[in-house]
Amino acid sequence: MISRRSVYIPAILVAAASLILILYAFFGMAHHAPPGAAAGALPHDMKPKGKKAAEGLFKNFGTIAVFCGAVSYVWLRLKTKRRSPSSVVQILVKWFDKLHTYAGYGAIVLVAVHGVYFLTQAAVKDDTYTGLAAFALLLSLGVYGFLIRRVKNKHMRKIHFLLATAFAVVACIHAGSSAIMATVCTIAFWGLVLLMERSARPAGERKAA
Repeated sequence: MISRRSVYIPAILVAAASLILILYAFFGMAHHAPPGAAAGALPHDMKPKGKKAAEGLFKNFGTIAVFCGAVSYVWLRLKTKRRSPSSVVQILVKWFDKLHTYAGYGAIVLVAVHGVYFLTQAAVKDDTYTGLAAFALLLSLGVYGFLIRRVKNKHMRKIHFLLATAFAVVACIHAGSSAIMATVCTIAFWGLVLLMERSARPAGERKAA
């Protein structure tokens, strides 16, 4: 297996670009632009009903994408449970082995649709830049995930994990409450898995633990 660290370079470049976009969103010209510059759109209560409905739909796409990402992130810990004492956890491992891939690609498609709509139909705002940062991380995460079993390099899985964690953080910055809720659900799911494992152990092992 190849151990060259050059596979880190694309991930580092994407992470650096994402950080620049986030800093620009909070401290750059987008943050200090005059009111008229970001006034390409009417206030929400003055928008036509059709436009409000469309914005709501495409925002929902982004929310669903965040939870798809959470489903994929669950796998990062669940994959270590292949020899779990709980038969239920073993079944979950088998399900999530395939589900996390489809959920990840689904998140990429949904975020792309969500982003294209707001880039073309809404005024550019601070969260436009954080959204671009999140999408860049998600897309690179998908590319590395696709290449894990095709490029024999021991660093690929670690990069995949680091990009997934970076995306989770940036998603919380961009999406706020929905991403935080997805993160809480992920942690709660991991906690439930631990409880199932504890209850599946023999009584002697539980007391020793």
